[in-house]
Amino acid sequence: MKRAKALLLVSSLGIAASGLAWGGDFAYTTDARGFIDHSTVVDARAQSACLKRTVAGARCLPAADFLGPHGRLAAFPDVYWLLGTAGIAARDAVLVVGDDPIERDFVAGMLYLSGQSRVMVLNQPISGGAGLPASRLGPGAARGMLRQPIYEGTAREGAMLLRSELAAEIQRAHAPVLLDGRPAAAYWGETVRALRGGHLPGAQSLPMTDLRAEISKGQAHLPPGPFVVYGHDPFESVAYFTLARAGAGADARVLLDGWAAWANNPGLPVDAETYRDGMKAMTALETRHVPRSGAIPAKGIGAAALGLLILMTGSWYLGRLSKK
Repeated sequence: MKRAKALLLVSSLGIAASGLAWGGDFAYTTDARGFIDHSTVVDARAQSACLKRTVAGARCLPAADFLGPHGRLAAFPDVYWLLGTAGIAARDAVLVVGDDPIERDFVAGMLYLSGQSRVMVLNQPISGGAGLPASRLGPGAARGMLRQPIYEGTAREGAMLLRSELAAEIQRAHAPVLLDGRPAAAYWGETVRALRGGHLPGAQSLPMTDLRAEISKGQAHLPPGPFVVYGHDPFESVAYFTLARAGAGADARVLLDGWAAWANNPGLPVDAETYRDGMKAMTALETRHVPRSGAIPAKGIGAAALGLLILMTGSWYLGRLSKK
């Protein structure tokens, strides 16, 4: 039934996706030959692979360079510094290549959200040559220490949502359509990778893997937009955004923080809410005993005072004994 629900969404009313270039400023393409002479090529793979063999002269820009500890997304000023050290100018058209589609789409999405004028995504692995002649392949170029040039993009704020913004929007009469790109087991709370399992209120399940498969067959349909997409974390959310917007031509925005940040905030609503075994009780217990604003609870003060009194009494008694 869960699979049927996802397939029903894919085949419902909406716009068909071909998997080819849509035109415009953000799109997939299956043919790099028409773009490499007029674009800055960016390789989203690990630097070691990029430096070994890619489109000759491609800028090595691994997905991991955008992320901090525990998958935290870098702030946009830091992203702009990163893009400058890769030698990317915001006014340039960029062709993003890679092998892993999620890494590739994440990097492409970050470029687009950062304000890159045009981003094309090569929808086939570059390690196999992507149909390019051998003369066009060679080592890539690593990032430098300084920005050359200074990146002067303007973030596409209208394509992004923060948790607080989405929380306000879903309370309105005309709440946005939400698409959950995680596996169905995560959507239904069967697997829990955050404080809570489940999905955002009213969200529909359309796993990233299912949508990608439909796009590759030229059979994907999406519900009428606009809608908001999200994955587990910023990495998966931005990649899903690229898949929906560049791959399917959808009118989509992205919840930048992803599901995990939403689920880890107990004050935000969740549908199909689940917890790991014992986690709900432990969370309630911890919440009940956490002091507010750094204050020590009154019971804690009383217990500390009693302990100090016992310690002082014991020290006095031992002192008296030593004098006898």
